[in-house]
Amino acid sequence: MGICRSILIVLAALLLLPGSALPAQRNACLICHRPHHAEQGNCVGCHRGNDRTNRREIAHHDLIVGRFAHFTLKGSPIVVRGKELLEVLACRRCHVYEKKGNRLATDLAMLARSVGPQAIFDSIRSPVLLMPNFHLDDGQLAALVNAILGETESAGAGAPETARVVHFEAGKRAEENVFVKQCGPCHKLLSERFGGLGNGDIGPNLSGLLSEYYPNTYRDTEPWTTGKLMKWLENPRNMRANARMKPVRLAIGDFVLLMQTIRINLEVYTEKEVMNVP
Repeated sequence: MGICRSILIVLAALLLLPGSALPAQRNACLICHRPHHAEQGNCVGCHRGNDRTNRREIAHHDLIVGRFAHFTLKGSPIVVRGKELLEVLACRRCHVYEKKGNRLATDLAMLARSVGPQAIFDSIRSPVLLMPNFHLDDGQLAALVNAILGETESAGAGAPETARVVHFEAGKRAEENVFVKQCGPCHKLLSERFGGLGNGDIGPNLSGLLSEYYPNTYRDTEPWTTGKLMKWLENPRNMRANARMKPVRLAIGDFVLLMQTIRINLEVYTEKEVMNVP
């Protein structure tokens, strides 16, 4: 009885000690890893994982490895480079990033909530059907991943993304589409109305072509419009001397159908409207 009472007294005394007198919790990460960027706080602030155990499989659960953790460093040049690549590659032609872009594919602010950094890295390196292959090196890929993770971090919890269904057309309906017949052998398109169309890799991916987020490649520096596309199809070499694409002669009805396939935020074009576009 006397021993138990002594133990209780000791425990009570420990509880009454000021916080500074209590031993600090051990950071198990430092058993294997050298400290760095100590000004950022503890390890999990940047790398996630679990710093309270030395069991590797638990400590590394949801771990963000070093090359993907630059987004946690304020003003990181890696993140700046990733954002520049997002602009150069025109990722917004299909994705929303920083609340701007076409909603043809995943909102990049939501992506990292359900997909890990390595999976994002792999999906850009070996893209899914209809996504362009940008042929980036590992450094460029890591920079893109950091830019995406940084946007996820800054976006906060927010509302869940609305599910989007992308139809990969097959069969007679796809075969009869004017894009598939006239453009599909050389180009691919992720469309708002018909889903994924085309199977060619010779020409550029045309997803988001007539939107503000598509690269300004008409005459090498100008944005594409319905009228400019009509002129291009009539004779590409009139617009660019070294163009390898042959002329595509379309009846006005077929051109209207092509516009209804390509356009984002679909507008129903009549023949009269098409003939009067800039």
